[in-house]
Amino acid sequence: MLNLLVYFYHRKRRCFANEMYSKTNNLSYYFNQNIGMEIKPAVGSIFDQLRYVLERITDEAYKAPSVALSGSSMGQHIRHSLEFFGCLCNSQESGTVNYDNRKRDVLIEENRLFALACISDLLPKIEALNDQNELVLELSYGESSVDPIRVTSNFNRELVYNIEHAIHHMALIKIGLRELAPDLVIPKGFGVANSTLRYNQEQQIV
Repeated sequence: MLNLLVYFYHRKRRCFANEMYSKTNNLSYYFNQNIGMEIKPAVGSIFDQLRYVLERITDEAYKAPSVALSGSSMGQHIRHSLEFFGCLCNSQESGTVNYDNRKRDVLIEENRLFALACISDLLPKIEALNDQNELVLELSYGESSVDPIRVTSNFNRELVYNIEHAIHHMALIKIGLRELAPDLVIPKGFGVANSTLRYNQEQQIV
């Protein structure tokens, strides 16, 4: 009789554990879905800001070397940022993202209209990507490194990184704009982290 009671006790515990595991997985999926829904609009906002600049500067200013940027151009910074997003888009089938292997397409950095077309092509691809994808990030440190380091990651984490990375380069682009397109009205939040925008707004309220 005692053995029978022990059997049913452990059986009930297993059922309860399985039920809780199922609920936890469903909650994790739900929260991950919501996270993705919050992150992707931030990408759209960044692309809108880049479009604003690309539609208003001249071709000459876009590809001109900037003294303030140590000889690099605004086009190079935009190309660099867009290609990182492209690497993430291309990672879905392989499950591996490697930003070191980006194309470095000169056409993007020299042709303003082509850069605009790249933005229009990237945005729907990012919106269609699976937020649940687990990824492996490959990267190398050092000039002579042959075998890349492999780090466990996921799509949302890499998308957050891409957003912060783009904002950093937009801050540099803003410096180039002040030198090469001084008459352009730059959007207030261009190249500024959201946390900084919130902090500045809170200081104004106080």
